[in-house]
Amino acid sequence: MAVRGFFYNATDLNDKEHMYNGQDMNEGKAPFYKEGVAYGHLQVTAAGGMEVTVDGGTRTGYAYINLHTIHNTAPLNLTLSQASGTLPRIDRIVLRNDETERKPSIYVLEGAFSSNPQAPELVNNDVIQEKSLARIYVPAGAVEITQADITDERADETVCGFIGSQFEELDFSQWNAQFSKWFSEEKKAMEKDHEAFVKEYENLTRSFMDEQAAEWNKWFEDKKTELAGDVAGKLQLQIDDLRAKVHNMAYKVYMEYLLENITAPVTVTLTNTTTGTVQTADISATGIGFYITEAGDYTVETNLESVMAIPKKFTADNTDLMHTMTVALRESTNMAYIGNYIGTYLLKESEV
Repeated sequence: MAVRGFFYNATDLNDKEHMYNGQDMNEGKAPFYKEGVAYGHLQVTAAGGMEVTVDGGTRTGYAYINLHTIHNTAPLNLTLSQASGTLPRIDRIVLRNDETERKPSIYVLEGAFSSNPQAPELVNNDVIQEKSLARIYVPAGAVEITQADITDERADETVCGFIGSQFEELDFSQWNAQFSKWFSEEKKAMEKDHEAFVKEYENLTRSFMDEQAAEWNKWFEDKKTELAGDVAGKLQLQIDDLRAKVHNMAYKVYMEYLLENITAPVTVTLTNTTTGTVQTADISATGIGFYITEAGDYTVETNLESVMAIPKKFTADNTDLMHTMTVALRESTNMAYIGNYIGTYLLKESEV
């Protein structure tokens, strides 16, 4: 029959159409699996002397070759031939499926002694299929095989490989043809839209540039009128006006910053370092004012950096008695004015 299905019940023993054999059973797996060794199974390890061990059992002994499931039911020990005293060789541990014998096997495929040894070739045809589990280097004069002499070849798809899904090799040519057709149509539509967009953008840009040119020409004509006559004088007035605006803006920003950072009352003290007298100072709009009652050396200080950066010092004699002494606040460019403003601010807040 050209079309077959697996599996249907036979009506009786004479129902030849629904009789199945081992090949039929195996073909049921062909569309789904790639042949090879089950991942992590049938590892080859050194076992002492010239022996190696091939893993086996229910968890480490499976392979799939030529539609046959192969199971090494228990760990298998294999002995390599005696080494040469002068030349090395390379052997292989081979998993073999024989369709004539109708059974699998695992054996040592021995290589030839050589100063440049090569791994022996595997057999793969319709009758015999071989997979190399490992390559073993047998040094000249060796009496023991170590794990360093063993090269695992299970992952090498050219000589073995792992069992995998056939669906990793899907043919996407039909989907690709459909996508290419759709993409071509979409590309044409997008190119058409893009062309229309570019034209509209050019028109808008041209209109915008015309408007800007008109505004520039008007501004330029106005400036020519403004600068007619004493050009230098008018320019200087405009520069001074801009400078004042920039200065005032910077002053305002700095003042707002300082005021926002005043979060507690300011302690201001006056100390007569000659007599030891300490008194509280008053904050005024022009500075910090003190009523002088004793002659001597004085220091004035606050606990707020923005009001007074460092203590102020002055000396009062008897002619200063019964007078008010005023000490300026921050003394740097514009800082005295800023300090005065802060003084007024603090005075106002203390009265609330």
